[in-house]
Amino acid sequence: MQDTLFPAAHIRCLMITLLLGLLAGCALAPSRLAPSSQNQAAQLEQQGQYAAAAQVYEHLAAAAHGEQRSELLVNAAQDWWRAHDSAQTWSLLAQVQGQNLPPMLHARIEYLKASLDFAAQHPRIALKHLAYPLAPLSDDFKALTLLLRAQIHVTLDDSVAAVEDLSEREAALGNNPDAVRDNHQRIWMVITQPHAPVDLATLPAGISATARGWLALGNIARNAWQQPQAFLQQLQAWQTRYPDHPANTDIVPDLIAKQRELVTYPARIAVLLPVSGNYQAAADAVRDGLFTAYYQLPQTSSSPSITLYDSGGTAAEAQAAYQKAVSAGADMVVGPLTKEAVSGIASLSSLPVPVLALNALDSGRTLPTGLYQFGLPPEDEAAQVADRVIAQGLKEGVALVPDGDWGTRVLTAFSTRFSQLGGTLLGTQTYPPGASDFSTSITRLLNIDQSQYREEQLAALLDTHLQFEPRRRQDIQFIFLAARTADAKLIRPQLKFYHAIDVPVYATSQVYRPGDAADDDLDGITFDDMPWTLETSGAAADTRGQVAKLWPGNFTDNSRLYALGFDAWRLIPLLYQGRAISTPVQGMTGLLSMDRNGRIHRQLDWATFDNGTPRLLAPPAAPAPMPVVAAPPNPQP
Repeated sequence: MQDTLFPAAHIRCLMITLLLGLLAGCALAPSRLAPSSQNQAAQLEQQGQYAAAAQVYEHLAAAAHGEQRSELLVNAAQDWWRAHDSAQTWSLLAQVQGQNLPPMLHARIEYLKASLDFAAQHPRIALKHLAYPLAPLSDDFKALTLLLRAQIHVTLDDSVAAVEDLSEREAALGNNPDAVRDNHQRIWMVITQPHAPVDLATLPAGISATARGWLALGNIARNAWQQPQAFLQQLQAWQTRYPDHPANTDIVPDLIAKQRELVTYPARIAVLLPVSGNYQAAADAVRDGLFTAYYQLPQTSSSPSITLYDSGGTAAEAQAAYQKAVSAGADMVVGPLTKEAVSGIASLSSLPVPVLALNALDSGRTLPTGLYQFGLPPEDEAAQVADRVIAQGLKEGVALVPDGDWGTRVLTAFSTRFSQLGGTLLGTQTYPPGASDFSTSITRLLNIDQSQYREEQLAALLDTHLQFEPRRRQDIQFIFLAARTADAKLIRPQLKFYHAIDVPVYATSQVYRPGDAADDDLDGITFDDMPWTLETSGAAADTRGQVAKLWPGNFTDNSRLYALGFDAWRLIPLLYQGRAISTPVQGMTGLLSMDRNGRIHRQLDWATFDNGTPRLLAPPAAPAPMPVVAAPPNPQP
């Protein structure tokens, strides 16, 4: 099961794959075509020569009439689509005439139009084409239609409708166990990818019990990471309510097995954190987040023991703390926190006890076996901003970043990823963080200073005063803003003042300080952040509220570090004894996955400021295409 997002350009390839099965049982009957012509078209299709096959069908259509001509034109249109010629496909479909076409032929035409519109990134128009009745159609064509409808609903961020489509699709799959299991995996992908739980109380009244059961199970699975102590109880209640649900056959047993892994901890765990100095407040937040996760699990005689060690402020002190933990019999080490301390651990020749470091080192460095890296690097967030703007078709922009190391790192990460994806950064400008007036940086970024200079030169030449309003550059589609909250609250209004009110602004999580009062000066800024911060209901919101009450003095400044500690504790069973994260898991800090180098990656949520508060947005693109069932071969004469 895939877990990455796919670019919109791949939709066309998906549709072509789907259409390979289209009309499998619907091509012209042998009695209505000359056998030699039918053989020629079928052979060309089998050889992948779709343009040539389409020309054969067009030639036959020129001599045919009525319904037969319509069928031939549709066959030709289908093969032109397979040959990547959308214009010719539309042209042939426009030639199909007849108000009372048979239901199957009408469905074939509308399905093909829906595929064309979906590939052209017009999902709402595509969906309208699929409104034809399913009852008169073959089971194979019903299954194809419902799969395409589900794909479109996923693209429109309507996972509820997609699950309903796929639940209905199962009835058309017959008694094919492989196809049914495949359909279950499609459904599971839909309900485990969204950025927030489904609100079961607001589901449409007419939704089927099967679809409702899938969505309820998805919520339970999502909370399995964030609230493991409630998992078995919730699952048993679900099974009581849905005893005959199809998920009981293959999804539920897998959930139970994975849950056992999630709560199976090694006996002795060491935590390396600085207990004094500049990082003490941050370390306290990580520690308290870790213990929040620890105490969510039932405490028994077999519960793991936790020992805290002072990792100090240097690489040597971190190495000494690690050696001390190993000598005391630790089975797993969590920490240290600072980059210098993690670098000290990474410099050791070997790690007899695995380490889950709470920061990430620069890529390309050789690391010892057993070192895992999990942190909140702003570079990763900046790269995901690049993913977002490209997914939304924005390929030309400018960047405004603060002077200093943080601004340089974030800009490098954004520009590198943006360039890899085909984007062009038209300009960059730095600003002094903590200032109150950013006009110089903004006017340079928007080329307004050049516009003013030209006006001054012209006025001097004419020796007169001109009525003039400076114009900003018109070639930018967005602004990437790297800023902390205080600066962003001043920069956003000044961007509006300098005529950039209609230019989308994208930022990383640093633009939002949880707990601050609503401030509409930030309105219109879109940013990525973790579920812990953005979700307003569900397990993340509940746990965040509890932590905020327990540690109010430290929470506002270090909120996200509590989530880091929480997820670090949950990761231990998945990483202990060299295990890997086989499928992404929904953590407090994001959707977590791991690369081959042991680095944990976070897929973040998205929000935009609306009336001064964050409002959750849909993911930047549809989830990866669900596996497509192999199409049956075209009938032979």
